[in-house]
Amino acid sequence: MQIREIIIGGQASYEIVEEIHHATGTKYRVIVSLGTDSDPEDVRCRRQSDLLGLGRSLERLIPLRDADPGIARKCNSMANRIDRERNKIAQLTSTIEQMAAPPSVASQSNPGDGLLPRGNVKRLRLVPGNPSDEANKYRVD
Repeated sequence: MQIREIIIGGQASYEIVEEIHHATGTKYRVIVSLGTDSDPEDVRCRRQSDLLGLGRSLERLIPLRDADPGIARKCNSMANRIDRERNKIAQLTSTIEQMAAPPSVASQSNPGDGLLPRGNVKRLRLVPGNPSDEANKYRVD
């Protein structure tokens, strides 16, 4: 697994990807999107703090739930967001653990058909697990 930097509209976006080699070329399958931060640990900490904020907001709204159907819908929506955020944190945590494991121990999952993104992507840069290392591959569209 590698951390891939994509420049979209002049702004860097990062993802953890698996590289899949085929006879026709190399494809990448996105495992987890990191957003604008290249360090997975920082992204996990940010997501956990967002989860705490959502939980606090939901706790404040629960006493008002029966008073207004709009508040009840908002509580249901926030509960769904909390579940999605927990799933994303769990997936990110397992991916970080797989990246930290030696390559022989890391599991190889189903490659899927994740193609290189096209469109307004200006530059792709693959960086090893340590974002401070230099890029090891370049591909210009």
